[in-house]
Amino acid sequence: MDTYSSCKGSALKEPFNSEAAAKGKKKTSTRITVRISVEGFNPLRPEDEIKSELINHFESCGDIIRVDVPTDPFYDSRAFVILHGNGLKVREKALQLNGSDIGDWNALVKLAPEEEEEEYKAAVAYKKSLCADLANDKRFLFGIAVLGYDTSLPQDEVESILREHFSSCGEITHVYVDTLDKCTNIYFSKEEGEASALDLNGSKVGGFKITTMRVATVRSNRRSGPGTVGSCIPAHFLEFSRENTKKLEDYMTEWRAKARREKDRALRKHNTFKASKRARG
Repeated sequence: MDTYSSCKGSALKEPFNSEAAAKGKKKTSTRITVRISVEGFNPLRPEDEIKSELINHFESCGDIIRVDVPTDPFYDSRAFVILHGNGLKVREKALQLNGSDIGDWNALVKLAPEEEEEEYKAAVAYKKSLCADLANDKRFLFGIAVLGYDTSLPQDEVESILREHFSSCGEITHVYVDTLDKCTNIYFSKEEGEASALDLNGSKVGGFKITTMRVATVRSNRRSGPGTVGSCIPAHFLEFSRENTKKLEDYMTEWRAKARREKDRALRKHNTFKASKRARG
């Protein structure tokens, strides 16, 4: 006879205590699982270091079930900590650590329930598609950054003068005048054009001695994998970041509206089914 059966056979049946049962049920239900997202750390650091820091920082909030660190921080730099603890206290304790200092960085802590992840994944997927379009745009394979010209000139005049100055280097595919950083990025259709433009370092434009240097492109800054040191975001990604942010906002507005319509449609279908079932008796 197994243990369960023998205990069942020998146990004395006590009178049912509804108050004690209610207390026991309440006590069991107060332990909840909370999923939080954490940002602010350098995602290129070793995975074990990040996990260790997060465990040490959040272990006072409750039992840590799992810690997930980003596998592709360019698209999603969040880490996730799944906590299990006593009632709402585990949630409150975790959120109280928002803005707290963890060594050389401050933690940005948010609740990250699984049901909200679908929207986040949709945003990440669309962001990836926008980045893929930029990464595959052949206009931005070869380029230089130019500094030292007369930055008091209007933006269109700067572009015109620099286009003329570098026209002998080859076909120019794109010019971006950054008035904030006082720098201009010039892109060429061929690698030879980039090399020729770099050779014009120290030449003069309108009496100003310019400096030329290779600009970060997809080709010159390929990442060999997560954790790669020394790579950086291609310059044209930054140039189009505001435009892509607007595209992402418009896309997510449409996505949320569609999600609400689908949810309402599913609810109506469910209610119709229930009404039909009641009618059939």
